[in-house]
Amino acid sequence: MSEQIVFLDDDGLAPSTRLKSPSFKHSWKQFAYTRPEQVLEHLQDATIALTCSVPLREEHLRQLPKLKMISLALTGRDIVDVDYCDAHGIQVSSVPGYAANTVAEHSLAMILELFRRPAAFTRLMRQVHAGEAAYQNIYFNHRIRDVRDKHLAIIGSGPIAMRLAHLARAFGMQVLFEDRGGKRTGPDCRPLAELLKNCDVLSINCPLTPETYNLIDAEQLALMKHDAVVVNTGRGGVVNEAALIAALENGRLGGVALDVVEHEPLHPSNPLFSLIERDDFLLNPHIAWSSEDAMQQLMDSAVDNISEFVARQQVTRRIRSA
Repeated sequence: MSEQIVFLDDDGLAPSTRLKSPSFKHSWKQFAYTRPEQVLEHLQDATIALTCSVPLREEHLRQLPKLKMISLALTGRDIVDVDYCDAHGIQVSSVPGYAANTVAEHSLAMILELFRRPAAFTRLMRQVHAGEAAYQNIYFNHRIRDVRDKHLAIIGSGPIAMRLAHLARAFGMQVLFEDRGGKRTGPDCRPLAELLKNCDVLSINCPLTPETYNLIDAEQLALMKHDAVVVNTGRGGVVNEAALIAALENGRLGGVALDVVEHEPLHPSNPLFSLIERDDFLLNPHIAWSSEDAMQQLMDSAVDNISEFVARQQVTRRIRSA
């Protein structure tokens, strides 16, 4: 039996990413992107769907009787109606934890930029070269601080948070975690208010849930040191963006770095762009997850999930025919 595999959105891959070819008999079709109105057309004959970001909802799934398996090149499964799939025997797989190292490294890179300012000084040298800034012997245009012995407060307890803690400790930082309202205990856990008052860096590495939406608002930001920095590589919406803008503009924070925002993709009209010329503000378009290494691992695992599913199906068929 030949499986009909359809990859719905390969434009989500970096050019360097190489796709494995499954060893079982199959046909393979892929599209740059699949809009909602194209889902049924593209998956009409598919037995297996592979997707990076295209949602598959019940209104699609109930019209795809041949579909047996959905392989998500993602950590979570929220873009698929999993309850429908469970009820109708459609296997759904994802790739949890693939981005743990790459997002943690990106978080640390943002922390280091806000403390050490190498990119800001490069921009200054461009201005000097262009005659827009004074040529002089030594420059103190940007404050430079060591991260060693600084206190890092992490909101989150998953693989990314744990990897960031490991990397930060290697730099000599003191790491503490938010205690999740008393649900997480240990010598390195503290109540949120205590963390905010004492930390030099606040790193958001948690999912967006009803409990974490606007978890960090104007009231919480007011507790922080005036030179503390906020880094969010978790999810937009955990930090209230209007409050964050006000805090930075009014000198109540030492810096802000965002890889995620509440409304993505990041639109040019977003109020956060009012900060874009500041050297104490970093804004990235949700790319912390997308290193070449992590993306290759992601796609290898997504294809491996397909191969494992087909292998189990083949074993089941052999048992039934014996």
